[in-house]
Amino acid sequence: MQAGGRVYKSREANPVRLPEIATSSVIIARSNQLLRSMSAVHPVSDGLPPAPRPVVYRWFPSWRLLTASLLCLCFASVHMMNSNMGMAVVCMVNSTEYMDENDTSIDEGAAPRLHWTSDQEGYIFSAFNVGLLLMLLTGFIADKFNAKYMIVASVSLAVIANLMIAQLSILSVYFAIAGRFLVGFADALLQPAVNSLITRWFPSSERSYALGLATGGRQLGTLVIIPAAGVLCSQTVLFGGWPSIFYLSAAVGAFFVVAYSLLGADKPSKQSCIKDAELKFITISNANEDVGKKRTERKVPWLRILRSPAVWASVIAVVCHEFPLMTMIMFLPSYLHDVHHYTSTKNGILSALPTASLWMSKLASSYANTWLQRHTKWKRNTICKELAIHERSAAVEVSDKDRIFMRGISKKNPESVLLPKICNAYRPDQQKIYDFFEVLNSIGSLGLGAFLFAATLLDSTRAPLAVLFLCLSMASAGLHTPGCQTALVSLAPAYSGAITGFAFFFVACSGIVNPILTKWIAKNGSPLEWNTVFYISTVIALLPLVVFNIWGSAEVQWWARSQKASTASQKSQPATESSPA
Repeated sequence: MQAGGRVYKSREANPVRLPEIATSSVIIARSNQLLRSMSAVHPVSDGLPPAPRPVVYRWFPSWRLLTASLLCLCFASVHMMNSNMGMAVVCMVNSTEYMDENDTSIDEGAAPRLHWTSDQEGYIFSAFNVGLLLMLLTGFIADKFNAKYMIVASVSLAVIANLMIAQLSILSVYFAIAGRFLVGFADALLQPAVNSLITRWFPSSERSYALGLATGGRQLGTLVIIPAAGVLCSQTVLFGGWPSIFYLSAAVGAFFVVAYSLLGADKPSKQSCIKDAELKFITISNANEDVGKKRTERKVPWLRILRSPAVWASVIAVVCHEFPLMTMIMFLPSYLHDVHHYTSTKNGILSALPTASLWMSKLASSYANTWLQRHTKWKRNTICKELAIHERSAAVEVSDKDRIFMRGISKKNPESVLLPKICNAYRPDQQKIYDFFEVLNSIGSLGLGAFLFAATLLDSTRAPLAVLFLCLSMASAGLHTPGCQTALVSLAPAYSGAITGFAFFFVACSGIVNPILTKWIAKNGSPLEWNTVFYISTVIALLPLVVFNIWGSAEVQWWARSQKASTASQKSQPATESSPA
């Protein structure tokens, strides 16, 4: 020991000097002193000084809320251009199975009915998911390139595809298949770009609500297009009937492209209108996640992603969540027509009710999750909370390999242990969500499967009750947003686009199988055939009860944490780290 403190040898040229600390009581005293000094400047909650609060604007609360609202409109427009086929096919196909008593397709000026077989309809729906397979590639580039340009390109491509379906489907079924493929490719561009953009714009405590608000646009789009499609199917004045469904969807998409081109930004630092206070708030909150940067020197750790149980649990849960939803979105109008004999107008309205339930549940559960993160007090070791402040202001280095930042001590230097081992796992602002997101996901999976099964027990004489059960099943599915979907974004914020693309690659694979299998089972549209379709969806919906509860996690994985600390240590400078997502 030398006067003034100990000296530990490191692999760097100059040794790093550690101050002499005699007992743990000294540590607590120094931490309390630092805590009091910081409290004089910033109020302290849970032992951590909060980041600066953004300014509230007169015309809009914040650019974060505006960004989430624009993304909501984005998903609404794209999902209108996707889900419109589910209702449009009911009045496009030349089959008495889909004709109402008051059908006017033989009138002059009406768009012609198309001679598509049941198998061809299955191929049309599957083509969307074939395009969605490209999300594995688009997810990789979403973390490296401008997400705004990807979003604009995505919606523009979907607009072109819908115009092509409206104009060219009467010539050949292959144009409809090609158009649906392009819509799927557009969605493949969109989802990873949005997830990557959310990690750049929102701190971890707000991502659940931001994701719920943004993806809630899918349900809003369905709520608009399904009833509208039911009305447009029964008229011939506007573009002859069913083509007007695709023109309306394309018009909404074109409006979003213009609005987002003017107001959107890839990340806060590129938004010229954002206030300095809000920009500083976002920057400090996301300081340790290394998001929004081109990482030419770092590659996506695919091997570690593939070996992560938490990633696979989230992927399986998302796939099992999306499979029943795809069945409902694509085939609910056909189910209500075949089994419960609703006309086109009533069909369009009733088909929108489960989607409305999903949207409201998604927003409510996401807001509840965000509220609990901000207001719930969890009992944690007081010393850990106090020393979490100290770690922001001072770094303690032992060596390149055994480097510590006041939250844990190198296992290879037991004589230098300064903190209780319980602090090693303490990570402020994140521990609050672990138990709650698993509970929400479990309730969502159980409710989704149970109410889908209950709907199969009802015949056409109890059609309103069947619709109610379908609404309850979709309301349960909304709980997956703060569950497995938020976990998917939280596991590795810096690689959220890549992991999203990886997960939705398997969603696309299941989406290819889903419509083909459904159309193969429900060839005649009998109640028994549709019940079989729902039985399959029920079993798949219940799988996350086992997989996600055992291996699921919302914690930032060790291989995805920021490398800023290591870089700062190599330069022998103090490092600053904020709580992870």
